[in-house]
Parts: sequence; structure tokens; C-alpha cells
Amino acid sequence: MWEQALPLKTQPVRKLKTASCKPKVQDKVTIPEAWNLNDAQRSFIELMLDNNK
Repeated sequence: MWEQALPLKTQPVRKLKTASCKPKVQDKVTIPEAWNLNDAQRSFIELMLDNNK
């Protein structure tokens, strides 16, 4: 039964369009004082934010 499998139809490949939108310029992210983070936590978050730029 497996030997009689139907042949697969080939499908056309879609061409990906390049993005024509430009990303918005983001403002500097600030960590709110209300989060009550200690210095180690605050510096870690700032480090992660700096790496994304």
C-alpha cells in the first residue's frame, strides 16, 4: 500500500519581500524607581538594555 503513494505536486516557492518599513527610533528606556531594585539588579537590566543597541 505504501508503494502506491500519490506523487507530490510541486508548489511554487514564494519570494520574500524585503521590509520597506523603517523601525522607529526608540527613546532611552528608564527603570522606574517604583520597582525597588537593588544595585545589582538595576545594573544587570541596564547591561541587557545596552547590549540590544
